[in-house]
Amino acid sequence: MYDRAYMNTSLTLSRNRRSRTCSHDDIDGVSWSGVDAVKVHLHGLIMSVAPREMHDDKNSELKEIRRVWDIRDAKTGGTMVAAAGGITSTVLAERVRPSRLAPVGGVSTYVPEVDALRAIAMTAVIAFHCKLMPFGWMGVWLFYVVSGFSVTTSLLSRRHPAASIGAAVGRFYIRRALRIWPLYFAFVVLNVIVLEAIGRTEPLEDLPWLLSFTQNLKMIFTEYTPAANWSAFGHLWTLAVEQQFYLVFPLLLILRGRFARGLVLLGVIAVAPLIRAAVAYWAAGLGWDPGRIAFAVYAFGPAHFDAFAAGSLVAFFRDEISRSRRFAVASMVVTAIIAVVYVGFYTTYGVTEAGQFSIDALRNIVSGILYGQGREITVYLLPTCIGVTILTGILSGERLCLLVCRSQSLQAIGRISYAGYLFHIPILALLGAFVPIFSVPGSGPLWVASHVGLFVCAFLLTVTTARLSFVFFERHFARIRWG
Repeated sequence: MYDRAYMNTSLTLSRNRRSRTCSHDDIDGVSWSGVDAVKVHLHGLIMSVAPREMHDDKNSELKEIRRVWDIRDAKTGGTMVAAAGGITSTVLAERVRPSRLAPVGGVSTYVPEVDALRAIAMTAVIAFHCKLMPFGWMGVWLFYVVSGFSVTTSLLSRRHPAASIGAAVGRFYIRRALRIWPLYFAFVVLNVIVLEAIGRTEPLEDLPWLLSFTQNLKMIFTEYTPAANWSAFGHLWTLAVEQQFYLVFPLLLILRGRFARGLVLLGVIAVAPLIRAAVAYWAAGLGWDPGRIAFAVYAFGPAHFDAFAAGSLVAFFRDEISRSRRFAVASMVVTAIIAVVYVGFYTTYGVTEAGQFSIDALRNIVSGILYGQGREITVYLLPTCIGVTILTGILSGERLCLLVCRSQSLQAIGRISYAGYLFHIPILALLGAFVPIFSVPGSGPLWVASHVGLFVCAFLLTVTTARLSFVFFERHFARIRWG
């Protein structure tokens, strides 16, 4: 009454400048264009169980598909989806854009355009530290959004039966540790060696905070300044925030179903601004000056879990987003409204306080001291919404997003952006100390030219250092697979 179809197939698609076509013997004459050096192995047992009376149905092959594989196109970043199964073991395939493909059947779908977003974030942070882009700090929040999206995609790509939730959480922690810890601790050790060599031991007091990923709390509770301490440690608080999020994020696995998990993520997004308000109120009660209050809000981890949660929410509903433009359009509209209202309100306030329209009236809106009149609560919505808008645009295939994020150069830089973020501060410090032209005082054309030169040199050295770090250090840990 039932048939079982077994298939053990190896399909090779080789590069041909004119066209790439599978032979009829391999895959029923299906052809693609733009596939470069891809070898697809459809191997194992494909079991289809169907009533015999379905065999004559001309659509039975579609009904009997049982498994889906994602195969990466190494050159174009495209994705070929090959579905195999059915009574006749026919393989059906179609060429689709990676940005429009959501995880299917528990298989992770890598989106290279997201790497380009990482590169943009890293570039913004470097420009910020070169004093060329006052709002470049938002690049850190883009990293947060992308991080939430990526780790959620990783979790969703694996099936977690109720009995193995604990093991799944353990695997998540191990994978995150293998990705973050080796280079992070190597960077800290390298700085310790340098500090010992030059005879500076005061910054070593930060080690307990650095090793426990609580550097952000140390910087909040002490009047921390990179110049008075050690500049190479000054940016590591952001990794502490990220690790603090990773500590609690896998608890979502305890909940069953997207609806419950989505509600929790929405709750995090709603509560985070209240946490920012509470931190500002608490810090003001201690008599701290506006700059220190602003930094306390800026660096307190749970106050910014909404950025991670927003990226995570995009991953949870990635399938729906990839099928319709309305999510990307809605995200763009919401982002535009928030930006216009925020900038308009605080510009009006600044002009009113100054008595006239001037540069001073525009200060502390998206840069400077982000405290007062509630801006410490609302300003962080901007980079979060921008990150979500770009992500949804990528997934739904928005032309403008893809035009930028399909740059092979940006994607390559994005893949090494973690090391780039770590090393860019010491590189800037070295350039500033040993190349006098990059330390021109003032604010005229010579200053601008000096800092543009600093940015270009720092960016190139950062990318080179990050590449070397990946080739000779990071990739050895990336090869270790858990779960």
